[in-house]
Amino acid sequence: IAKEATRRIRLTQSSDGLSNEREILPRDCVQIAWALGMMESDNVSVGDAFVHLVDAINEYWITRSGRPSQPLKGWKCADLVQMATALAHGRLDNQSVLSAVYEEALRRLRSRNGLSISEISILLWSQARMHLTKNFGAEFAEFPSAASQALLQRMGRSSMKMPPQEGANVAWSLTVLEQYDDDVIDLLQKIFNTASSCEEGVIQLEHAHQLWQSYFLLSADCPEAVKHVPEEFTKYLEHKWNLEKSRCKKSSKKHQAISKTLDLMRVAHRNEYDEDVDVAIVLEENSAWTHTAASDFDIKNGRKVAVEFDGPHHFTVMASTGEQLSSIQRGVKINPRVLGHTVLKYRLLKLKGWTVVRIPYYEFDKIPQFASMEIQRYLQRALKTHDKIEFSGVDVSEYKAMPSSRTSRFD
Repeated sequence: IAKEATRRIRLTQSSDGLSNEREILPRDCVQIAWALGMMESDNVSVGDAFVHLVDAINEYWITRSGRPSQPLKGWKCADLVQMATALAHGRLDNQSVLSAVYEEALRRLRSRNGLSISEISILLWSQARMHLTKNFGAEFAEFPSAASQALLQRMGRSSMKMPPQEGANVAWSLTVLEQYDDDVIDLLQKIFNTASSCEEGVIQLEHAHQLWQSYFLLSADCPEAVKHVPEEFTKYLEHKWNLEKSRCKKSSKKHQAISKTLDLMRVAHRNEYDEDVDVAIVLEENSAWTHTAASDFDIKNGRKVAVEFDGPHHFTVMASTGEQLSSIQRGVKINPRVLGHTVLKYRLLKLKGWTVVRIPYYEFDKIPQFASMEIQRYLQRALKTHDKIEFSGVDVSEYKAMPSSRTSRFD
């Protein structure tokens, strides 16, 4: 279906297909894109069909010559929201489409035209999920503030309160994006005030976790936003969070592979430690190498190192456009971007005193799992485990810092 939709969109761009242009409706294409994005989020691979469909949408509505300055003006609000959601769930980082969606959403926010409270909150979540910060364009820099202002106005006009679920999503999203102006702070205060006045059981566990993450980070990064939150409510959120983190956890195969290699290298560590740390290492304050790690995790003044293996769902997809697919086929190295929820976890760990060392899947998975010495060499660089590792009388691995390009002999 996706391939046929892509074919028909591209057909209308040819000289032979111009007469069929009216048959292409945004709603039809967006619905298919949304379905593909949801399938990807459920670990159902759709191959390159999603990439090519979004490319075709981009070429037809946004980049084709002769298009107006507001290419998505004819799209309904639901189309904009569903397109953003599709890309967020599918982890597809097509910057051209994302920029056009948020530029149009900004225009409608400023003209007070159409976007509902629910639609605004979903757009904020999608932006945070994709970690589209101000570094990616003015539209992403301006949207959190404009969205907060619009939400405050809509809530003020109707004297309604934001439902706890939407409030938690918005608070989490604004915390991920880290853009705190007066409107954002005012909205965050109202969200926490509303949530703290809810009866027990109204806030679902997932949303209590979101609120705790936001509260914990905002307490350090933007105290003004949470200065009125009742202590009793913060204790409630912390209790729910601690219950979640104390659950029994099972290491993935990749975590186990890293752990077994560290055992082989005689680096003391623990798996699935507090705060969902994949592999935890504690060093004496003056330790220079991680092979000196302490087996006692209660040592005073110890430095905590969190080794985080990040699988594919921590990143955008490897190729988000047809051009990137072609580049990969030519051997060009493309590193995907880290998603918002992973960035948030790193911030939480750092605030709790952890030094985070990332092991991205696209680096680790290149090393054959039977190549024990190569895995040790990689971890030696990533974790600064030893000055020298002697595999035999002639095979010695001396420590070298990980290059800024993070390239290896397997690239």
